[in-house]
Amino acid sequence: MTEARAEGQEAEQPVADTAHGAHQDATLFPGKLIFWLPLLPLIVLDIWSKYAAFAYLQEKSAGTFDLMSREPIFTTRWVDFELVNFLNRGTVWGLGEDYHAYLKVLRFAAIGFILYFVYRTPASRKVTLLSLSLILAGAVGNLYDNLFSDIPRYEGAVRDFIHFHKAPHWDFPAFNVADSCITVGAITLFLILWRTPNPPATSATSPGKEAS
Repeated sequence: MTEARAEGQEAEQPVADTAHGAHQDATLFPGKLIFWLPLLPLIVLDIWSKYAAFAYLQEKSAGTFDLMSREPIFTTRWVDFELVNFLNRGTVWGLGEDYHAYLKVLRFAAIGFILYFVYRTPASRKVTLLSLSLILAGAVGNLYDNLFSDIPRYEGAVRDFIHFHKAPHWDFPAFNVADSCITVGAITLFLILWRTPNPPATSATSPGKEAS
């Protein structure tokens, strides 16, 4: 009986260690520098690039804001790249513009959800944490525009300025650095979740029964 009790204790020990490790990973900070390190630089880059692009186009328009301003940057056989003034009060491609106030609430909720996801993600999953950092940086960057953009008649609109197209064949919607962060992070996260195998089913048979 003493040997059986010892075997039972040895079998239970890894489970306890695993649970303890999962509990240790349920945190926002220790071991998760890869999430926090790129966050602020990306947010600053997004806000600065919006300001710089719109200021540049305004200067090209004799100091006045023109929603139709376009400044070609380069042209190739397959794609043309230009800076534009585009104000988006909706989501992707301007969808949901009539629900602008609700979208701000949803973005706040999304930030909270991302932080909770980071809290529950083990520190060893570096790529997942980096993907979440990209998504959060993009969400905060666009939410900044929702809260502080004061362009007349477009208060709270997100500033988009990157535009790729090739007339008359195709025209990709204007976007910004925040949108790029969200897209790259979301695609990477989807691929990670898609390729992660399901954990093996645990056997309900106890060690004692297997021995018998």
